Amino acid sequence: MIYMKKVFLGFSIRILFFCLSLCFFFAGCKAGIEFSELPLGGDFSEKDKSGKMVSLKDFKEPVLLVFFGYTYCPDFCPNMLSKIKNAEQILDEKTKNSFRTVFISIDPLRDGPETVQKYVSFFLKNVSGFSFDQTTTNRLVKQYAAFVEETKDGTIDHSTYVYVLDANRKTRKLLKSTEDAETFAKTIEALSRNPVQSE
Repeated sequence: MIYMKKVFLGFSIRILFFCLSLCFFFAGCKAGIEFSELPLGGDFSEKDKSGKMVSLKDFKEPVLLVFFGYTYCPDFCPNMLSKIKNAEQILDEKTKNSFRTVFISIDPLRDGPETVQKYVSFFLKNVSGFSFDQTTTNRLVKQYAAFVEETKDGTIDHSTYVYVLDANRKTRKLLKSTEDAETFAKTIEALSRNPVQSE
């Protein structure tokens, strides 16, 4: 009788662990990437330093990755562009063409439009780099609630978020610089399947 109780108890524990495993499995499947409409960033229409009007809605790609940086940046900017390139390599061909990276210079005194575009094109194919005058740059930094501060050594401290915009150019997610290329790829893939997310 004691033996039977032990067998039954052992069987019950195995069933319990099996059920819990199923619960965690399905919960993980449903988790996915979450999006919400954030009250910052979004579309803009501004003239760059060459006099060309730039509007994010003019891009055909349904997903945009927007971030602020500068060509003299010693670490974050090249690392981020490399990470996006690594994320791109994970995606299939269709999804690769569903997003564009938009790089906005926070150093308009040293970064001209051609310089910025050449810099970002070294890393990525589907990318646009822009340089605006200081007033416009300040306005965009404020619109995106980004952080920018010049230091004594000539470098610029700046926020390291990547803003993920949908087809309506609403900001749907912020990606941290600490997140890996796989997370970037999954985010792009998820939003490209449904480019206008609803809350």
